[in-house]
Amino acid sequence: MNIFNMTAVELGTKIKNREISCIEATNYFFDNVTNKSNGYICFTKDYAIKKAKEIQKKLDNKEDLPILAGVPMSIKDNICTKDIETTCASKMLKGYIPPYNATAFDRLEKAGAILVGKLNLDEFAMGDTGRTSFFGGCNNPWDNTKSTGGSSSGCASSLAYNEAIFTLGSDTGGSIRQPSAFCSVTGIKPTYGLVSRYGLIAFAPEFDQIGPMTKDAIDCAKTLEIISGYDKNDNTTIRKDSFSLIDENFNIKGLKIGICKNFIEYSDKDVQIEVLKAIDILKNLGAIIEEINLDVIEYSMPTYQVLSSAYSISNMARYDGIKYGYKPENVDCLEELCIKSRTDAFGVEVKKRIMFGNYVLRHKDDKNSHYKNAINAKYYITKQFKTALDKYDILLTPTTPKTATSFDDNTETDIFLASSNITGLPSISIPCGFTKENMPVGMQLIGNHLKDSVILNTSIQFQKNTDFHLKKPNF
Repeated sequence: MNIFNMTAVELGTKIKNREISCIEATNYFFDNVTNKSNGYICFTKDYAIKKAKEIQKKLDNKEDLPILAGVPMSIKDNICTKDIETTCASKMLKGYIPPYNATAFDRLEKAGAILVGKLNLDEFAMGDTGRTSFFGGCNNPWDNTKSTGGSSSGCASSLAYNEAIFTLGSDTGGSIRQPSAFCSVTGIKPTYGLVSRYGLIAFAPEFDQIGPMTKDAIDCAKTLEIISGYDKNDNTTIRKDSFSLIDENFNIKGLKIGICKNFIEYSDKDVQIEVLKAIDILKNLGAIIEEINLDVIEYSMPTYQVLSSAYSISNMARYDGIKYGYKPENVDCLEELCIKSRTDAFGVEVKKRIMFGNYVLRHKDDKNSHYKNAINAKYYITKQFKTALDKYDILLTPTTPKTATSFDDNTETDIFLASSNITGLPSISIPCGFTKENMPVGMQLIGNHLKDSVILNTSIQFQKNTDFHLKKPNF
């Protein structure tokens, strides 16, 4: 029984029905995982086997456990795990052992899911190629010469290489959805505040959000149900304790979907073709399709870049070799310690973001303030999206305007992504087709505030009527 061919819900159901024990599933994972994608930074075998025995004992005692009990999970290495190294894929945090669990991970662990490894990422989640990690870049199984996307590169590559059952990633400006599209997996950035950020090592807290990356939309929904809800440790969380996201009676018929016509202007021809085919599928399922002009999309990326870089310098300031981070030897004073720590331990992309963040904050007056202008742009973008979603249930774009890019291609691929982080709206990327070169294309569905269930159930129905998410690369 190859557990890697199962979704999390399928495996959880077999464990619950005693067709396989969670100890067998855990051992199978470690016996067969090869990390050929370089998606994992570390494995947690002893920890996982111990947990599997505990969960199996509960199952044997006929305790009623959640559907993911006994299922191996893999999480991005910027999500804190108590007594397990958490590095953010940086030399700066190599050897850091958190004294507490992130809330999202803690909730999954209490639901019986079993941590089997920490996943690779762009350093401190800063990057969109999967190549800025201190531990080496991830491989895209569809074409090893192409990017996995980032920053949740390890989540996407390990799923696509069939070396993970389900994963948790994080999304600051598209970091879940872009690699999902590049690697043909399903990933959701929830409504801001639906999932606690406590224990997520911060990049830009106003935009950061933990979310599932999985093999299909059902796994996304089931995982999100577990990790969502109010957390006293995060004042931005929604004050609601539980969420039911799957509606068995959901029907796409009559659903109003606004197609952002701007995507034709920005997208490659092969991406356009596949997304238009996917739109026809939704239309045949009964959705009402209308074109809508969202010209603010083109302002989303510069707005995001200014604000996220400004926020990041506050979070990076703690890494000085004194309170946190890499401590160099043979230094004579605290100033030299701080300089040498950051010089030696931060990668190029992190240094670039810090420098840009200081640049955009250098002006104090309103007229020349990049930061204040970006704040004004954020409100303008949010207002236009709110107006659109007052009329439509879902807004639809390609996830990215191109398929996975080569490593020397600096073309912008995040243009459709950052707006969801700026506005706090939920958005999901699902596989919707393949180009002539057999490279995957992703489709993004954006929902209204706290309407995560609408985009999830639409994705579930789309996947019930297509097989794009089932196709695997020839690796």
